[in-house]
Amino acid sequence: MYRKTMLFSVLGVGAMLCLPSVSMAAESFPTHAISLTVNYGGGGGTDVSARILSKAAEKYLKVPISVSNRPGGLGTTGVIDLKGKRPDGYNIGVATYAPLAIVPHQMSVPYTPADFDYILSYAQYQYGIAVNSKSEIKTIEDLVAAARKEGGLTYAASGYPQPFAMQRIAEMKKVKFAHVPVKGGSEVNVQLLGGHVDATCAILGDLIPLYKTGEVRLIAVLTDERVPFMPDVPTAKEQGYDLTLYSYMAIAAPKGVPKDRLEVLRKAYAEAHKDSEFRDVMKKLNIPAVYLDGEEFRKRVEAGYADAKRDLEAMGISTKK
Repeated sequence: MYRKTMLFSVLGVGAMLCLPSVSMAAESFPTHAISLTVNYGGGGGTDVSARILSKAAEKYLKVPISVSNRPGGLGTTGVIDLKGKRPDGYNIGVATYAPLAIVPHQMSVPYTPADFDYILSYAQYQYGIAVNSKSEIKTIEDLVAAARKEGGLTYAASGYPQPFAMQRIAEMKKVKFAHVPVKGGSEVNVQLLGGHVDATCAILGDLIPLYKTGEVRLIAVLTDERVPFMPDVPTAKEQGYDLTLYSYMAIAAPKGVPKDRLEVLRKAYAEAHKDSEFRDVMKKLNIPAVYLDGEEFRKRVEAGYADAKRDLEAMGISTKK
């Protein structure tokens, strides 16, 4: 009996001695630099915001975050690169909404939204519909009436999801809007001011300079509520159109990161999102610093992935099978 008791005691002490090692293993992450890939080029809003946010996250992770850019493929090149990395928590990257939810329907990519663990969404692109200030169009209803009278109108958009909003209005009112693709926000403005298109659906941040000078008229913001920097512009909902449009900047990791490490990353970036320097930069960029946790962003991407196929096909655009 004495020997058995001693044996159990030794085993019990041994088990207790093993417990701290498990805890220490979980707490040891990270022990060296983390690599973050940005899926767009340097100097743009996505790049600048990701770098400032990651700089703030370093305070909580206690290791440096090395940032590199992998632009190309409508934002998919960096996402493809991220998917191929080891899911160890040391490889993370910016994964924006369109390359995750929309572009995979338009071109062949070796991933779906299910191939990533999401850390957070840290910013939200907001959109609006605008016309040249010389136009007589002042509301969405005016836009619809003009499209019906003219047999259709043209609009410029620099990418997706902007065309989806115009498609929804066209479906609601049985009118036609022709999409004129352009390369960026500055080209949208050139098209609109030059009278080459009748309207635009664009990122609000790109429209602010011309809105402030009075060169364009915002006829609607596609948000749930009016935006603070355009308080005089009504939402589409206020005008009787149940229509909102958002896109997101997010940080993700390859699928399969150990749960304890993923939680460390999520907590660090959640705290970084409150950082005053990050918030100030986002205000200067005119990009709302809207926070969504990793699971909420995953749900939005998965829902958007399903919706995008329908929207593209409704526009007469063939989607990848």
